Amino acid sequence: MNKLSIVMVSLAALTGVAAAGSGSGAAGTAAGVGVGAKVDAKAGGAKVDAKADAKVDAKAGGAADAGMMMKAPTEIADMAKQMTGTMKCKGQALGHDMKTMVDMSGTWKGGKLETDNWWIHETYDSNMGKEKFHFDSYVTYDSGAKKWHRVMVESGGGYSVGDSAGMTAGKMDWEMQSWEPMGQSMFRDHIDATDAKAGVKTWGEFSIDKGKTWTKVYEQTCKK
Repeated sequence: MNKLSIVMVSLAALTGVAAAGSGSGAAGTAAGVGVGAKVDAKAGGAKVDAKADAKVDAKAGGAADAGMMMKAPTEIADMAKQMTGTMKCKGQALGHDMKTMVDMSGTWKGGKLETDNWWIHETYDSNMGKEKFHFDSYVTYDSGAKKWHRVMVESGGGYSVGDSAGMTAGKMDWEMQSWEPMGQSMFRDHIDATDAKAGVKTWGEFSIDKGKTWTKVYEQTCKK
């Protein structure tokens, strides 16, 4: 279980809200507009203008959409500035025998804002012994919960989701849940950026027994 998540922040899932005015009623109105028909309700002697109804529905939906628009928290852009750049990393990772550590080296790139500035994208490519490893990580900030959230997708089919309270005195910790073809596990990622000259030190550990025991899976130092 070679897990190498390197670095400085995580991500949160924000779900869109359905616009008002959608559904079967709106669809029926749109169908009426398509044929350009005015429905003559002979029984009541009243005429219903489908085009007018559609315009009213569209205005109501547009107003609802406008009311739902949100700007990304400023903390995300601030963090992206701190993360921008490329770092070379060296360290060790747990081998396939789950006992011995093998040499590893990698390249981390981060700080790219995406999806209307809601997500920070970072990538990591490494060689662990003779094996290659890659992940893409997306991080965002939940201003309501005051937490960072992170989603990672990895080579080998694994993915992880988790949270962090943020950086305190140059250190940051992630609590994550991981899923792989081998099964589910808990994963903790630790970052220490207190010594700029020494580089950013990161190390990770995983548990397959719901946190009763933990195994170190990697440790490395990254420098620009």
